[in-house]
Amino acid sequence: FVTGPPQLVQRIDLHSQATTLHTSGVSQALVLALFNRWQETHATSHAGFIDHVSVVSDFYRERRDNFLACADKHLSGLAEWTVPTAGMFVWFKIKGVDDTDAMVKEGARELKVLLVPGTSFMPTPGTKSGYVRAAFSTASMDEMDEALRRFALMIKGALENKR
Repeated sequence: FVTGPPQLVQRIDLHSQATTLHTSGVSQALVLALFNRWQETHATSHAGFIDHVSVVSDFYRERRDNFLACADKHLSGLAEWTVPTAGMFVWFKIKGVDDTDAMVKEGARELKVLLVPGTSFMPTPGTKSGYVRAAFSTASMDEMDEALRRFALMIKGALENKR
């Protein structure tokens, strides 16, 4: 539901039609081709889809497990985390750091590590967070190890500066 000047409502209506009501013909053709291919290589296209999801899940599970092994190696005692059951991110609670914003914005840039401070996900600007989000989806296995080694250096530096 929307209310407002007729010209604005009309533009919103057109935008809604283009983005949510009418799917792209190109993407529909690509999905049809993919399901047709799966139909040729599996008992049903649905079976092909399930097989594909299984392969992708195994791929990311291996990456996640390697990332967590690197986290155990470099971050034990410095941070806490849980094993994600879905997604491509791990959330770290940094021990002894109440606000990771400056630590990440300054330290990550200096050490060339891509992390997102928890404050970026807070609904109220300026809210402090002791959490950091890290992705494991695109880094190689060696890059994960090096990134988490640098992350540990960043945390140690933040804790030393706090003293």
